[in-house]
Amino acid sequence: MPAFVAPLVGLALGALLAWFSAAAPHRPGALRAAEPRLTPGSRGRPLALAALFGGLVFAPVCAYFLIFAPDWSFAYLVDTRRIPSAVDLLLLLVDAGSVPAGFALQGLVAAAGTRPTAQRSIRALAVLAGVPLAAAAIAVLALSRRLALDGTYRQVEGDFGVHPVAGGPLGYALLWMYTMLAAGFAVTVSALVRRPPPAGARAPDEGARRDALPRAAASAPAPAADPPGPDAARPGRRLGVGKGGRPHRPG
Repeated sequence: MPAFVAPLVGLALGALLAWFSAAAPHRPGALRAAEPRLTPGSRGRPLALAALFGGLVFAPVCAYFLIFAPDWSFAYLVDTRRIPSAVDLLLLLVDAGSVPAGFALQGLVAAAGTRPTAQRSIRALAVLAGVPLAAAAIAVLALSRRLALDGTYRQVEGDFGVHPVAGGPLGYALLWMYTMLAAGFAVTVSALVRRPPPAGARAPDEGARRDALPRAAASAPAPAADPPGPDAARPGRRLGVGKGGRPHRPG
């Protein structure tokens, strides 16, 4: 991934992760935007997942091209041999931090106001993800001719010994790294959507079942009484009592 667009892509990916995190998986339309969960207890784990994605997936993808194709990563605009290694390290730190930064900004903007709504969440996503992606796409299109070449800074400037990226080692590396990035993003989204509910929270179905139990008990018909036996119609007959209510004495 080109170094000059990596932070923009990281911000957009972080905003997308925050939008998926705000989805309600237990309701119809699980992937629709819902009110962001920004309580202190429920925000820590999603933000940590976004930070792990930025540090363990996104930053290594960016680091690969900074290490093995540095001139291409800067679109052959500068000779990377003159760039100190501290600059590369700083860029990697910015790339890793851009994902949780976009995640946090998406949540804050979506929760602005007294009543967070799905429409506000979508508008925040359009700004925090759409604008960086549009800027990155414009920059890549403007430098597409340089980014389509595989070589060094001197080769591109001298117009000798360059090869097309497509079909070469760099092209296969781009395909592999972007596939890993997409797979890591999918795994992170799955972990965010299926995260366990906070402690003390009840599932909606559980509360509905508990409320329905008293209603069912109240509306259930009373059990039918057993029909009286033949002796119940004769109150005077009992063991040891004859006709007329006199005790029966054995002769």
